[in-house]
Amino acid sequence: MSLRGYVRQLKPITEKYISPVDKVQKLFSEDIDLPSDVLDGFEYTQADKSEKARVQIRVSSDDRDTDRDEILRRLKNAGIVANTTSTNSSVDPIDGTFDGRNFRINVKPKSGGMGESTLNSSITELFPCIAFEKKLNPRNIEDFMEKLMAVNLSSCKCIIKSDLDAAQKTVNNAEGSSKYKDKMENALGVLQFINDQHKDKPIKQVYWGYRGKPSGVPNNHPGDMFIEYMDKKMLGVSLKAGGKKTAEPQLNTYHRTIFVNKRGPSFKDQAGHDALRNLIYKQVYSKIKGIPPITNFDGGKNGRHKDKDKTIDAINKLTSRDQEKYYNEYLALARQGIIDRMNKNVKQSMVWIKDAILREAPDVPTMVVKAIGSNYEEVTDRDAVGVFLPQVKFVKAYPANTKQNWVIELISGTESVKLGMTIRSSSGGKLKQWSLKVTYNGILK
Repeated sequence: MSLRGYVRQLKPITEKYISPVDKVQKLFSEDIDLPSDVLDGFEYTQADKSEKARVQIRVSSDDRDTDRDEILRRLKNAGIVANTTSTNSSVDPIDGTFDGRNFRINVKPKSGGMGESTLNSSITELFPCIAFEKKLNPRNIEDFMEKLMAVNLSSCKCIIKSDLDAAQKTVNNAEGSSKYKDKMENALGVLQFINDQHKDKPIKQVYWGYRGKPSGVPNNHPGDMFIEYMDKKMLGVSLKAGGKKTAEPQLNTYHRTIFVNKRGPSFKDQAGHDALRNLIYKQVYSKIKGIPPITNFDGGKNGRHKDKDKTIDAINKLTSRDQEKYYNEYLALARQGIIDRMNKNVKQSMVWIKDAILREAPDVPTMVVKAIGSNYEEVTDRDAVGVFLPQVKFVKAYPANTKQNWVIELISGTESVKLGMTIRSSSGGKLKQWSLKVTYNGILK
């Protein structure tokens, strides 16, 4: 049946004729008008409205395979030429032609399939590495995404083999991020940084530092990506993102991992970790009706024990006022705990500052780069701290003027440098977050 015949068959008998083509949702460009029945009931957007490029249509789905097949069935019933195309995506897209225009329908997961914060940071870190290696030179966000989806990720030297699955999820799920546009702009800014580095000193290869690390880089190195130059020198790059006037954290960690952290810098103080956890349970969580015993109230050693769900249920039954009260008590104990840890041993604190804040590695130095929109700038506070650190004779940590701020003061004679620190719940977790987020926000002026 022709498209004209399909439309006429749907014409209501008792109502004024309104073609389904006239009911097309406004998100489609004027250059392609699919029958509205094709995507009726689906959440979708059009990613590319340019006249010459293939129109990119993104459908959000809870069941990608089933929904993709249903859309394909509807297209064929409407007499529209369309078929699935084999790509690196876990669910192959639909390519078709209608009204003289080529289109591609990508069915993407609504929830993303990986944590939002992990997905967002991975977009900013991974995509520039792929673009530089494959010489993609994207013109804009839409062009960038289309070119990325055409890349065979298994051929990318910038992706450590153990991270290939995470890389594939990042590409597949990127458009599902609530900050997709911002993070793609940041990725373009980081790509510009790499290209500028290449102009100054030829680059042999870039690497994504998701979990695996390239040869010669310590497994606990804090770099988010790594640049290998032609002279075989390696540079670690720690990436941040934010607005021009924002002060982005130069360290993101958690109060528990300051004590013990297998993958990064820590005091290696299991006893101190356990003592603080016990204190927090005794003075805060044990007072909440229905909380499980200390052994498993927070999920236990592996974080997965079912008693954690009971804890969350008990917290949810508290009034908002009580939740805030207990959270403030929890926050105060955690802040004092890490302050006491900093003040306990100057030498150990100096090592932690070098490893966690300056991020020094013997053979792989680290540069902190902040992506601002589609541009970038280098964060330089580390230089001032690094110059002063060898002179430090004393380290003093203490609370600041708000409940979540604190200070690490490096002292040498009559001079000192104050590091602005923060401890708080991230993503609104509060009592449901077993390790509070700790950040270094820069030198206090």
